[in-house]
Amino acid sequence: MKMTLDVRQRWKGFVRILLSPSLWFDVYWPASRKYWFSLLFIGVISAKILHIYSHRNSLSPGQFLLWGPTFFVQDIACILIAQTLCQTFHRRWINVISALVVIMTSLMISILAAANISFYTQTGAELHWRQAHYFHRDAASIKTLLTGLTGIVIVEVLFSAAAWISSPYLYNGVRAVVRVWKATVAPVLMCWKRNRTSDKDYGQVANTDWDEEHAESEAMMGWQEPVAASQKPSSHPPPSLSGRVLVAAAIALLLLLRCIRPTATAYSFLSQTVLITPFEKPPQSVKTSSVDLPPDLPGDYSWLYNHTALAAPSSFDWLPTKKMAGFRDWYEEGMEGTALHYDPAHDPLKISNLDRDVLEPLRDALMDGHVNIKHVFLLKLESTRHDVFPVRKESHLGDLIRESFGGSIPDDVDQRLANLTVHAERLTGIPAGWEHSNDSWEPYGGMYASNAYTGDTFTLKSILASVCGIAPLVVDFNREYLHHIYEPCMPHILSALNSLSSEHNTSQVKKDDYTTWPWHSTFMQSITDNYDNQDLLLPVLGFKDKVTDKKITKDWKKKPGDAPEKYNFWGYPEHELRSYFLNALNHAEKHHERIFLTHLTGQTHHPWQMPKGDKYEELIHHSIFNHNGNVNRYLNTIGVADRWLGEVMDVLQEAGVANETLVVMVGDHGISLVEDGGVTPYDNPHVSNFHVPLVFSHPQLPPIKIDGRVTSMQILPTIMDLLVESGSLDEKATDAIKDLLPLYEGQSIIRDLVPEKDGKLDWQFTVMNTGATWLALRSAPKPYRLVIPLVPDVEWRFSDVDKDPHELHTLQSFSLPPLLDQVAAAHGEEALQWVIDAAHVTQWWVGENWRRYEYKPES
Repeated sequence: MKMTLDVRQRWKGFVRILLSPSLWFDVYWPASRKYWFSLLFIGVISAKILHIYSHRNSLSPGQFLLWGPTFFVQDIACILIAQTLCQTFHRRWINVISALVVIMTSLMISILAAANISFYTQTGAELHWRQAHYFHRDAASIKTLLTGLTGIVIVEVLFSAAAWISSPYLYNGVRAVVRVWKATVAPVLMCWKRNRTSDKDYGQVANTDWDEEHAESEAMMGWQEPVAASQKPSSHPPPSLSGRVLVAAAIALLLLLRCIRPTATAYSFLSQTVLITPFEKPPQSVKTSSVDLPPDLPGDYSWLYNHTALAAPSSFDWLPTKKMAGFRDWYEEGMEGTALHYDPAHDPLKISNLDRDVLEPLRDALMDGHVNIKHVFLLKLESTRHDVFPVRKESHLGDLIRESFGGSIPDDVDQRLANLTVHAERLTGIPAGWEHSNDSWEPYGGMYASNAYTGDTFTLKSILASVCGIAPLVVDFNREYLHHIYEPCMPHILSALNSLSSEHNTSQVKKDDYTTWPWHSTFMQSITDNYDNQDLLLPVLGFKDKVTDKKITKDWKKKPGDAPEKYNFWGYPEHELRSYFLNALNHAEKHHERIFLTHLTGQTHHPWQMPKGDKYEELIHHSIFNHNGNVNRYLNTIGVADRWLGEVMDVLQEAGVANETLVVMVGDHGISLVEDGGVTPYDNPHVSNFHVPLVFSHPQLPPIKIDGRVTSMQILPTIMDLLVESGSLDEKATDAIKDLLPLYEGQSIIRDLVPEKDGKLDWQFTVMNTGATWLALRSAPKPYRLVIPLVPDVEWRFSDVDKDPHELHTLQSFSLPPLLDQVAAAHGEEALQWVIDAAHVTQWWVGENWRRYEYKPES
């Protein structure tokens, strides 16, 4: 009976509201304000906890213990302002404005916090909102963002549920603290002394956020039992003396710590509340470098500063009179506003190895004349880290797989792992070593670089580093196509060779001499090229022809039968390109052309979906408490990619050019999924995002393993050197390549590498995804690795990858001096001096990078 009356009363309340729109605000806001306050409270605090946790290694435990409370000052202020706005004011319009501010702010903060948490759980990195100012808004980018929408929704639902459950407790708890604080400071303030001289008076003032109308509103909305509408609570008792002392002491200590806290960047960065961060304008640097070094950093670096590698370009008598794309600087020589070009003779960091002999095992094969390179395939392997090419039993990943099964891998799983990357085994010459592995295969032949780093952990910039042999531009996202790419890329060079042959070779193309055939450059991928203006970048790199998902879709519409299905929004599985590869080769053979084909794979990109009809198999055991589920998905797509490489090699055999094609395979970047669960290298400095496989495969070359430290920027000069040394070019083209080869920064990998010369180190830079947050640096002769911040809100990071290959114990600091102290204490004077050298080299190099691209940050 009582329940029936309660239902009727609540129903009458709702009907009353519906019939009186003017009551919507008067009923809803008093009844829900505690909920909105709790949602704001939970969003602010959870975002700050994540913010501090993600930078937990940037300060020592003692620093966190001492200054940690001051990191919450902005958050506390935000919460107190919200609690004040939730009070009842005498004027209705003030209540309306306060309600709108609180509701909108609560929603904004909870969404920002949910986005941060969702992004961190997926990538292992904190979301940098400043990059949103530059984010590209093409369809592929939007779809990429939408892949994280599910995580945001889940976190937001959890926030809402927590706010619903905790709303009376959080609101009343904060209000109680405020009441004690007011009672503590009231006697000190003269205005309070005149009007509030007793605790009883104060108690009545403190309860102005409650009245009978509000209780009735809560009853009608179902937040409170109807009986409460007629029961006005009694005035709160005055706060106890001990409570006042405790609150006053805590606040006084917090203010004192905040006043005396050092002015380090780390402290101000960790103090930012989530509401402020997205609205900060990105830094507009007008300096020649954005690397901030302390002025008292020791050392004489006059050999470095005030120098530039730009100079008037050397003249080439073979360069066609008609302007060639990629060679702008040569055609502007002698004109007003002469363009300067990169000159290795003026580069204080350049070390060449072209005066060294070709590696002995290669020398004999090249001198025999059996190594013919008619075609060149450059395959960029999406998200392919070093230790999955192949997946080896004796590796960190192999250990994790074994541990996931309790120390013993089941036979059926071992069999799957043994068959997972069989083509990578043959291409690298490295056996996987699983119990069921078939070790009877013969290496395909060629060079495998075991210690290669990518030139950039952002895919499009990584393509540029490999195809053009230069460092990408140190700015966020793909902006190179808008600026001066300072060296000719491989398609540019080959086009110049074509013009050279037509001008100097009076005879017709010889059908039986491929060295007289013209080159044709093409780019192929089965996925979209709309992401971040890739479609605008490719022509600038010299590619005139391309195959993407759009062409595949268009061509299938002309065929009978059902069209293939895309595996996700990126595009089609790689095997849809098989016919395009074969047709390109057949056409080239028929028309006596040579192919430079660059191919980007996509199947191994997050979220690691299999082609339609393929099923996931268990390769690593997982539960809901670890990220092995994602690792399993990733490894399954690695298997798909390996089978595709097998198809590529089959295509070469079918076209009859397997013995005349150089196939270069390199990861565009790695992925730290195994170590920290990161699904993207975005702003993630872990070494696994940098270490990639690099293979130069040719069946007439002996299998060679290169253990020296190299980068993907060395691919282009190595290809050029191989073309010359194998005799795969005619005389004029050979002379032209010999002129161009010394202009590139990277050393040729077919020769003895020179890690150090005359006290100068071979410094190797990697621009980090997305381009303008961090820069990674290592040197060929040392095992050290330094990650340098280009903005003030990320840390310096140092590691010794010989002692800590998985970077489990990196040293981090928001500024350089504390990092130097840590390095000296943990690694000694040699490492300390290396970090100082690296910091100076980086400061010079960033400014030089901008000069080479003719990039002006102020514009």
